[in-house]
Amino acid sequence: MEFHYVVGYDSEDDKWFVESDWLSYFPDGRNIYDGDRDGYIGAGWIVPKEGSAEEALDSTLFHILESCVPGILPTPLEA
Repeated sequence: MEFHYVVGYDSEDDKWFVESDWLSYFPDGRNIYDGDRDGYIGAGWIVPKEGSAEEALDSTLFHILESCVPGILPTPLEA
């Protein structure tokens, strides 16, 4: 299973961020790719079921990425 997120850069604030609005970038908010479901409608892209292990992992991964992206990636002003 693959978990996908979008990282953006805000030039006005000179900072990186992780996009929290998945509907902006992923069809129907689906940011998880499950290769085992590739033959189904949506070609394997899913939204995790509420309360599932996938939802918990998705939330954890998002928060890990969100907490480290601004501190790890240099901004153009720092580069």
